[in-house]
Amino acid sequence: MKAEADPARVSQRVTRGVVAATLTPLNDEGSARVDALAAHCRGLLALGCRSILLLGTTGEANSFSIDERRSILEGTIAAGVSPAELIVGTGCCAIPDTVQLTKHALSLGVERVLVLPPFFYKNVSDAGLVDAYARTITAVDDDRLRLYVYRIPQVSGVDIPAAVIEQLLNRFGPQLAGIKDSSPEWTAIAPLCVRFARDLDFLVGSEQHLVAGMEAGASGCITALGNACAALICELYEQRGTASAPDLARRVKAAGTAFEGLPIIAALKAFMAHSSGDAWWRNVRPPLTRLSKMEEEALWSRLTPIVAA
Repeated sequence: MKAEADPARVSQRVTRGVVAATLTPLNDEGSARVDALAAHCRGLLALGCRSILLLGTTGEANSFSIDERRSILEGTIAAGVSPAELIVGTGCCAIPDTVQLTKHALSLGVERVLVLPPFFYKNVSDAGLVDAYARTITAVDDDRLRLYVYRIPQVSGVDIPAAVIEQLLNRFGPQLAGIKDSSPEWTAIAPLCVRFARDLDFLVGSEQHLVAGMEAGASGCITALGNACAALICELYEQRGTASAPDLARRVKAAGTAFEGLPIIAALKAFMAHSSGDAWWRNVRPPLTRLSKMEEEALWSRLTPIVAA
């Protein structure tokens, strides 16, 4: 049962539905192909995604420099993707870098930012996490800011407990817009969803938890798999609660299973290369590596019937 929220801080639902966490296409030497990125974003929106997450984990954000991240965002907008359709990842280890990227996004009209906690030091206190986010929000000093905290402890090594979110919500109100919870298990996600989905936009970090999340009050999901299966995931979101939902959920689960056991970014890029015919889609930045030919062929054979169905 969901707790009652303070009416003064109930989420305005800035972000709803399916958000695609886009890949970043690269040239052979590793620079971003911004023209291809913008085209991919437009395609995902046309398939039903409500927003695009640019430069998140799936977009290899932390393999790019601050200047590169600024240029990628500028180029994507210049190529015709509306700032209102974008969420951009701005979280860095150093708070001044996070502030710089967040201010840059706001200067271009992108109000929604996804912010990792500073992730080099582990076993940090709740007080330290609160201070890190508070210093970021205070330094940005812009009422337009809509910040989403990014919980992905299995990658960052830093969890974001409920007490941290509660303190930030009490201090910053609407500037703290929501949570992206990419914890791998629903049992870890559910308590935060139940507690905060009335106060904040709660976005589950996987399409596999979309239905359960929506039933618990979430506003949507941010999905890496959307790069390959956006139409299917968007249909599940639109048809949730109908007679079609169980079969759609089964197909979404099967698509996710096809990628299991593979490095997800390389696998999604291999899928994009195979389906588009553009070999440069396979490019990743070190320390990531491409799939082997055998891995790629196995992935395609598993996934083709699901996507074509």
